[in-house]
Amino acid sequence: MAKRKDKTIAEKVDLSRKKTKEFDVDTNLKVVYKTGKIIYGKNQVLKKLKRENLFKMLIVSENCPAELMSQLNHYNSLLSNQIFIYKYKGSSWDLGLACAKPYMISIIGIIDFGDSDLITLKNK
Repeated sequence: MAKRKDKTIAEKVDLSRKKTKEFDVDTNLKVVYKTGKIIYGKNQVLKKLKRENLFKMLIVSENCPAELMSQLNHYNSLLSNQIFIYKYKGSSWDLGLACAKPYMISIIGIIDFGDSDLITLKNK
C-alpha cells in the first residue's frame, strides 16, 4: 500500500510569510472624494465649522500653520460633540495629490464618508 499524505494543502502554506494589509489613507481619501462629501480649504472649513457642526472628521496636513491648528482646536472645544482631527503624515502637497488636485490642501473636512473606511482612524 502507498503511504497516505496526512498534510492538507492549508498546512503546507507558510503563514509566517503572509503580510498584513496596512491601512492606506491615500486610497481611502480618493474613495471619499468620489463617493462621499468633503469640503477642503481653510476658509471654507472654518466657515462651516463656525456656523454648523456638519463634520464627522477633519484631516489636517503635517505642515499646517500653527495659527490654523489653534483656531481648529478652539472651535472644536466649543462644540458639544467634538470632531476627530487626524494629522495626515504628509505635506499639503501630498494631501492635495491624494485628493487628485494639482495644488496644496492643508485641511479637509469630511461630511460623509461614502464607501471609505476612514472612520476606522478614530479607533487607532
